[in-house]
Amino acid sequence: MEKANYTVTAKIPAVLNNRLEKLTHTLDRKKGYLIRRAITEYLEDNEDYLLALHRLETKGKVFSLEEIEKECGLDI
Repeated sequence: MEKANYTVTAKIPAVLNNRLEKLTHTLDRKKGYLIRRAITEYLEDNEDYLLALHRLETKGKVFSLEEIEKECGLDI
């Protein structure tokens, strides 16, 4: 089964584009490759955190460490 590819358009500041251009020339890679790598790494590093933050902001209840330890039977 062939993986689908999608085109995404984004405006970026000139300074960021200049950095990207320099890196493409230095590494002899295309912009698309570097952008895919950057997005992949960002999502791998931040996806769980961002989802947890969103749930916290929309659900509201916050538990203290002591409450969690007690609930899990870890309080000593």
